[in-house]
Amino acid sequence: MPRRGFTLIELLVVIGIIAALLGILLPTLSAVRQTARSTRCLSQMRQVALATLMYAGDHQGQFPRSSHSALAFRVMPWGYALHPYLAHGPYTGPGASWDALFNGIFRCPSDERPGKWSYGKNVWFELGPAETGEIDGAATAPVYPRLSSVRRPSATILFAELGSGSMADHVMAHFWYLGGAPEVDAKRHGRTSNYAFVDGHAEPREFSTTFQPPGTDLWHPGRAK
Repeated sequence: MPRRGFTLIELLVVIGIIAALLGILLPTLSAVRQTARSTRCLSQMRQVALATLMYAGDHQGQFPRSSHSALAFRVMPWGYALHPYLAHGPYTGPGASWDALFNGIFRCPSDERPGKWSYGKNVWFELGPAETGEIDGAATAPVYPRLSSVRRPSATILFAELGSGSMADHVMAHFWYLGGAPEVDAKRHGRTSNYAFVDGHAEPREFSTTFQPPGTDLWHPGRAK
């Protein structure tokens, strides 16, 4: 008995069903990929935060500095200073080890900016007394260079996701009080971005839950609560 092929109508019906299934599945697959990228980013930020705590433990509780102030103090910026805790051995210059670190743990998989730092350190920990005083409306104010000076480690942001077009490795959160625009990519993962805190944990948040003065400021080590 001869085999009957699809009629044109049946073929169109099958194509329509496949198209409908793709329309349902593709957004789901996209959401799954986005969730996976966000989860990987969170894991990386936790590693960076924990490496920072290990660095502090080896340096009398002192946080590593960013490029904002490292040169003035003749120390390596945080990315290079953390090399021994995230790779094999100290930073010795450009090469395969540094490239793997910069394009690995230091690189958010959702960051589409080539050659930029994905994560920036909160600069509040590097400010001098006159700089903190300017924000607090005084000649000088407390500074927060050490782990022990942070009142609420679990509520104080240490690292955030950068959205700036510059090569900066830090977030100038104190400048926001003076009219500066936040350098944070507030919606890198949909409605949220990832943040690492001084106690070593990381979590996704909407930016407005981190900075909305006068009541909310998780960047200021003396005001976070």
